[in-house]
Amino acid sequence: MDRVENTRNVHWFKLPPVNFRGLGLLAALCCSALAGPVVAGDGNASQQRAAEQMLAAMAAGDATAMAQAIHESELELLRKNLLDEMKVQADRNETLLRDRLFGSGMSLTEIERLTPQNFFVALSRRLRFGGRGFDQVEWLEAVPDSGGMVQMVGRARPPKSLGSVRVPVLVSIVPWGKDWKASIPLELQAQIDDLRSGRTRAVASPTGGAAAAPAATAAATTAGAAAGAVAASDGGSPRALLDVIQAAEENLRAARCEEFYNRQMSPNFRRATATKAVRTLISSCESRVELRERLLATLQLVRQTPPRFEYAGTRAVYDLRGQGLPYDSIAFEIVDKQWYIAE
Repeated sequence: MDRVENTRNVHWFKLPPVNFRGLGLLAALCCSALAGPVVAGDGNASQQRAAEQMLAAMAAGDATAMAQAIHESELELLRKNLLDEMKVQADRNETLLRDRLFGSGMSLTEIERLTPQNFFVALSRRLRFGGRGFDQVEWLEAVPDSGGMVQMVGRARPPKSLGSVRVPVLVSIVPWGKDWKASIPLELQAQIDDLRSGRTRAVASPTGGAAAAPAATAAATTAGAAAGAVAASDGGSPRALLDVIQAAEENLRAARCEEFYNRQMSPNFRRATATKAVRTLISSCESRVELRERLLATLQLVRQTPPRFEYAGTRAVYDLRGQGLPYDSIAFEIVDKQWYIAE
């Protein structure tokens, strides 16, 4: 897609041809006079507070705090532009952008329900950000930029435990009524564009590729006949386990949730879970399409992932970190010579 140079910054894409900052911040910029005139100097207290809030959130690695520090209109436009592009791809039965930004385990339905702040938090799992903790920032200058933006330039003074080196800092802030809030850092915008365009990829799961496959094969062999042959084309999972996955997928696609929980879930799971709780799970599965989509996405990821075998090959654990799922792994186990979903 075309790149466009904004009056304030170079932004990474446009969906319709709109100003990334301009339309979303129009109302706020009309009120910029209320925030006081921007003059050379170290900025007023409101500007310094907005910049320090963003620096503290980044130093803590707290994406939720960062979302609260960023101007709401920026987050809304970020969500709109990326979501619009994901919808266009979905109409073509493609998921490339969604997979790159959120992981294939997170459905478009789930993403659509995210607020702008939660959208940013979910997206931040694929980004790299941080900073050094500080006791105080010595603000050197508030540099006026186009469109009402101000670049806050300073030096962060560390706590005594971190030495005495003062680190240069730069925070972009924009008017927010009578106050100020941070802009989405350009470094993060660049990272999002890198992911979106495929120039870089999210950090891969630590599940071993070439090294894990031989170990998986050996462990599966020790499971004996119950484990079945290893299917090298399906991530190294035993054939008998893949048959269970296939049956589970068919039940979920047909919304046969009771059969899924009674036949593919482990007897150990059913014994450990109250009957009323199982009934609730079945009811939720039957009534919520997005829940079935998530379970199906999980099973499809399992097909592509080498398992880690435990307990002499009778338990297979799949690492699903970084795939946009609300859990990091899924386990299968053998009960009476039959594979089941353990949890």
